[in-house]
Amino acid sequence: MNELKGEPNAREWVATRQRGSTTPHHTFILFALVVLLRMLFAGSSTPIICCTSANEVKSAIAIYCRENHTVLELGAELGDVSAHICRTIGPNGKAVLVDKKRKEVTTGRCKLRHREAFVKQVDIESVTQTKEESDDESSNKPKEDVECFIDRATVIELDELSEWKDKIFGPDTSSSSSSSSIGTGITPSRPTQYNVIVMSIGAIIGHDLYMTMLSLADEILNCLPKDEHAPLAMIVKSKKLYSLSRRLIHPHHLFDGTVQFPANVQRSAEPYIIAGVKVGEYRKTIPFTVRKEDAILEVGCHFGRTTKILHDAGKYCIGVDIGPKIIKNAKKQYPEIPFAVGDAWKTMQLLKFKKTLLMQDNDETMGYDLVYADIGGLSGADGHLESLSLLDSLGYALEPRCIVIKSTCMRGLASKLKFFPDIYTKHQAVIEREDPSAKRAKIDRTVVADEN
Repeated sequence: MNELKGEPNAREWVATRQRGSTTPHHTFILFALVVLLRMLFAGSSTPIICCTSANEVKSAIAIYCRENHTVLELGAELGDVSAHICRTIGPNGKAVLVDKKRKEVTTGRCKLRHREAFVKQVDIESVTQTKEESDDESSNKPKEDVECFIDRATVIELDELSEWKDKIFGPDTSSSSSSSSIGTGITPSRPTQYNVIVMSIGAIIGHDLYMTMLSLADEILNCLPKDEHAPLAMIVKSKKLYSLSRRLIHPHHLFDGTVQFPANVQRSAEPYIIAGVKVGEYRKTIPFTVRKEDAILEVGCHFGRTTKILHDAGKYCIGVDIGPKIIKNAKKQYPEIPFAVGDAWKTMQLLKFKKTLLMQDNDETMGYDLVYADIGGLSGADGHLESLSLLDSLGYALEPRCIVIKSTCMRGLASKLKFFPDIYTKHQAVIEREDPSAKRAKIDRTVVADEN
């Protein structure tokens, strides 16, 4: 019964289930778990496309948006991206452009930001005069290039980001609220379904807070249909989410050869992450990640069975668990392996174990090559933010080459997050197969270009 971690209550519950008796209390627990899992995975059908630049966002829009689509842009700056959305969906499409109220927009690549193009008919002469007065290099732009999207765009301005749910999905209160919907005086409609969602809120929240973005993305998706009417994609601009989507690997993709773990990957504060579920999948990653010379740490080692496999595969493995009795049992079963009582969140303590347990005073290499993590509370379907916080802590403190975590929620995130260059490459391959002469014709050629 080691797999039950020595908990009498767990043993008793399993024994009760094996006898076939079902108390009302147990039935309620099972029902609650089913409901919780359904809620957590309700929006999982919509992929989150992670981009790092406005060019990539526009290229993602070109892939997922179509004429007549309804698109929500949160963090709209009424610039190039907003205009690209409006052009793509055409006059019969609908764009809901949401942003926080601001006096002036100064961020991003776009220098031509015509708010008037989205909220009222443009006086071309006044726009040209304003540009000349500002001595902008683009003042010679032809007048006919000034576009107007009033026929398809609804602009919503928020006093605070926290108002997004009421203003986007709630009843229309634009006539009485300081956070307004701006247009031609016509009451804007409130779409209940969106084909594509674009989110770029870095300028609103003041920093690239990727956990905040993930939390907000989940909230938005939970407000939308979960069936065939769910959004085709959520396109997010975030350098940190972009990095995470590149490094986060679903174990099935590793096992079936869809993804190759880089052979020459070096240790880093932003390591690769493999998120698996159940012990079998957790251990199955070992041949793909472990090298003979590796110094390995397993946090949440329990009775040391996986630690033993890791120890034999690499140079050594240190097993750490928060339970003193568990560690005592592990030492008795595997006396040749270094075990210690420790907390996964106390990263300085984890660093010291390398010296105190192995007596390697002459080892100038701090940290570990690989970290395996099986932490109670993080291995379930909930706990995205806690798991990401722990992964960040382990990454920055120990700088491993890879972290393998047993976590259902992180495995689900690995399925949902999409690294845009991979999407772009696959899309281009489809285009080239369909029409070789149209090679790279449908997507902006600058998608992978670095931005200044």
